[in-house]
Amino acid sequence: MSTSTQPVRLQRPADRRRRIPVSVIMALSFGTLILLSVGGVLALTVGANLRNTFDLLGAQSTLLVDAMEDSLRSEMERTESAVDGVAQLYAQGQFRIDNEDAMAAALAGALSATKQATAMLICTPDMVCRGVARQTGGDAPGSIRRFQPEPEKAPQVLAALEQRRQVNGRRWGAFVANEHGLFAQVSVPLSNGAAPQGWVIAAVELHKLSEITQQLSKRFGTHAFILDGDDRVLADERLADPASMKNGITPLMPLATFGDPVLAAYPARKVGDQFDSGRARDVELAEVDIGDRNEASDWWDGEDSYVAITRKIDGYGEQPWTIGAYFKGSQIGDEVERIIGSAMLGLAAMAAAIIVAVLLGRRLSRPIQAIAGQATRVADFDLDGLAPLPRSRVLELDDQASAFNAMLIGLRAFSTYIPRSLVAKLVRSGEIGVVESREAIVTVMFTDIADFTALSERMGAAEAAKLLNRHFAILCRAVDQQGGTVDKFLGDGMMAFFGAPDHLKGHAAAAVRAAAVIRDELEEDNRLAAAEGRQAVRVRIGIHTGPVIVGNIGASDRVNYTIIGDTVNVSQRLQELGKVLAPEAETAIAISAETASRLDERFETIPSGTHRLRGRGEAMEVFLVGEVNSFGPAAGAHAATAA
Repeated sequence: MSTSTQPVRLQRPADRRRRIPVSVIMALSFGTLILLSVGGVLALTVGANLRNTFDLLGAQSTLLVDAMEDSLRSEMERTESAVDGVAQLYAQGQFRIDNEDAMAAALAGALSATKQATAMLICTPDMVCRGVARQTGGDAPGSIRRFQPEPEKAPQVLAALEQRRQVNGRRWGAFVANEHGLFAQVSVPLSNGAAPQGWVIAAVELHKLSEITQQLSKRFGTHAFILDGDDRVLADERLADPASMKNGITPLMPLATFGDPVLAAYPARKVGDQFDSGRARDVELAEVDIGDRNEASDWWDGEDSYVAITRKIDGYGEQPWTIGAYFKGSQIGDEVERIIGSAMLGLAAMAAAIIVAVLLGRRLSRPIQAIAGQATRVADFDLDGLAPLPRSRVLELDDQASAFNAMLIGLRAFSTYIPRSLVAKLVRSGEIGVVESREAIVTVMFTDIADFTALSERMGAAEAAKLLNRHFAILCRAVDQQGGTVDKFLGDGMMAFFGAPDHLKGHAAAAVRAAAVIRDELEEDNRLAAAEGRQAVRVRIGIHTGPVIVGNIGASDRVNYTIIGDTVNVSQRLQELGKVLAPEAETAIAISAETASRLDERFETIPSGTHRLRGRGEAMEVFLVGEVNSFGPAAGAHAATAA
């Protein structure tokens, strides 16, 4: 007798790779796609809006400062053109300094054409100045009158004239103050080819510059100003008020004492870099904070935050002038808040889309999970627990469900004609070569209905088939419960074995327990049959333990997983012997000594003598099975003998 190689159990890797549910993969995929697409667009949009806001601020700042500079230079250049015109007339010989009438006429003509200037005069090297001035009060305001040389000049006037003598060309000199106000002055040398014979000077009252800032403040909705350097106020809309002098507000006041809290805090400004400096053209954007503010907050957030826009310009004094304006940071903050609000709405929409994507992923994964669960039951050959998969509106999932349901119908039809428990054991065993023929020690059970031929003659075919189906259901259920394998049905009998294909420990005890269960259930079924008018049955069971050849037996196109060997024959002969040992019993269970030797005290075995079985030369000791799970004298004696 040849035997196959020992089966090898498949070993699963100890460190299995972590598996990710398809719902997680789909949710992450959809969520990541939405996050990258919608989030990217949202980030670009919000970033572009913020960038555009600050670029627009830069452009408007440049426009404001350009307008201020254009207005200021326009005023100043007209005054420069006036002194240049007088110097040209002098060079052409149109008047002489010693001809006061002609000189006064030339100066009056230039002053009348230059409304920006307040006075024009000609000073000679001996510091004698004569000229004309625009009348600001009296009976004829705005009229031009001549004024005579002053016998004494203020020290700052003398210093300015002396400085003027030392410089050639057109020049804006130091500020000059008198009882009429504070003036900026520009001068040009007078020469007809020789050394300068004097200088023509035009004075611009700084009040004129304040009027310019007042106009620009109204035009742009800001507060415009002009500073001398960074620390003194030259022009401001407050100085445009004629009553400002009376209220102690004068040009060239220090920022700290001018009475404007924003200008007072201007030296401590924080220069920002939020907009494109390439578009700003030397425009400085700075934060001016006039109150206590959290350092972590943005400069556009808060009522005490202002934005100052300034530019330095040269050419009108001893130091550069600072022209600019300021406005509340909240004016920009409103726009930024709108952008942030839009961003929050976009984030909320993106979060909702991600949630929908997660729910959609989970929804789409449910059919896949259902298929996986059903496939696991198919792997265990648990066809009774399977339910058809529901149809789906998704084409691929619907095709998959239809294919699975068709497979389930086929498997159920197929399982009707094969031992289902056997297939389930083979599937669950996980062994390579488990179906190959091999030698094994098993316990074999044979059953048979006593006098079934005579019984069936009193029945119709349908009634006989119904009786057999009910009878075999009881037998199969008992065998399956105890881990046995139903091999085949032989007419009104059944053959089963215990110990293959799975390695069942105590297979002899399992076979006897199955027989005891069959006996109990048949007893109950016979009582019901008597009550219902059905035929009662009596059964004989034979059980023997021994070596067999187990595995696939048959041709290539028709194979049965079964057992063959003398143990099978002995089991069948023991079943036949039951009608001799207990002819009147409802269920007679005859077992061999080999099987009895493998039982413990929980099984009652009744010695029934030594018998020569049909087809065997040697006699065999036989036992009948009594109570199971009871401890009688016979069981104890047999247990001692077995020990």
